Amino acid sequence: MRNLGLNREDRLHNTDVIFQQIKIMAKYNIGNKVVKADPEVHGTIIEVMPARRGRQLYKVSWENGITDELEINLLPDCDISDPYERCMSGIFGSYSEYSKINTTFKIKSSNNSTISSLKASKTLFRAYQFKPLLKFLNSPNRRLLVADEVGLGKTIEAGHIMLELKARRELHHVLIVCPKSLQRKWKDELSFKFGLPFKIYDKQKDLLADMQEARTPIHAIVNYEKIRMKKAKKKEEEDKKKKDAPANIVDYLSENNFKFSLVLCDEAHKMRNRETQTYNGAEIIMSQANAAVFLTATPVMISTKNLYNLLHLLDNTRYYNSKFSCVLFY
Repeated sequence: MRNLGLNREDRLHNTDVIFQQIKIMAKYNIGNKVVKADPEVHGTIIEVMPARRGRQLYKVSWENGITDELEINLLPDCDISDPYERCMSGIFGSYSEYSKINTTFKIKSSNNSTISSLKASKTLFRAYQFKPLLKFLNSPNRRLLVADEVGLGKTIEAGHIMLELKARRELHHVLIVCPKSLQRKWKDELSFKFGLPFKIYDKQKDLLADMQEARTPIHAIVNYEKIRMKKAKKKEEEDKKKKDAPANIVDYLSENNFKFSLVLCDEAHKMRNRETQTYNGAEIIMSQANAAVFLTATPVMISTKNLYNLLHLLDNTRYYNSKFSCVLFY
């Protein structure tokens, strides 16, 4: 070291200051009881030594002698599982340690009031957009109709539901039904904001092929035309031509036990009429859904019967009597 114009006394003083700073940075103090990590031997700190190459050293008195030990090889001699003992001994974990323990607890103890995917999306935090998720989790059969006004973010609300199911490892096969003009919007938003890849199926045969193989989870986006049930005469003609192959996904679902983790229908008011082939096809799809979410800003188009039809389609065990349900709406 260079002298730098300092006499011997100044150099010794600076050395003492540095040594005191090193002692302040040390994890243990003289007199602390410690345990050697491996093998487990009990001892007492008798000297805090200067750090060597960035590693803190201690002189420890053991039953069979005194040795120099690195800090990483020592543990506090107390019950660290007891919060009171830790506080008394001045042992506190780091923020990263707390985050790991807290995350592990949430994953192991997920319930209907715990959102494991909070802040996991690239969206602005708006508390009201998590209300549908909480209602969905607390629903006895996970069926939900979201009738928020236009512009409140129904797509984001649905994304939070899917992301939470993924965090709980309950998201496998997913079917999104929406108007053709909204297919690209759904695909882009779910990919960019939630990291959920979806595929737009323009042809029935492509989706049927993937459903039949089902090697990987199917995340499909289709329009309402794809879920229409074929009329009786037309269906008979197609069945004659292709006896072995199903005509569409509705036929395939009616003949096979293929379950969707979630079926999501945007602009769900398009299914308000029970007399249409779209409604009939949707009934079969809903029977194969473990969970379902309907999104619409206009659940009542002409009369409350529109709303009842949607609710009956969504949950036919709860909404089974149109006259009784219409009284409830008022």
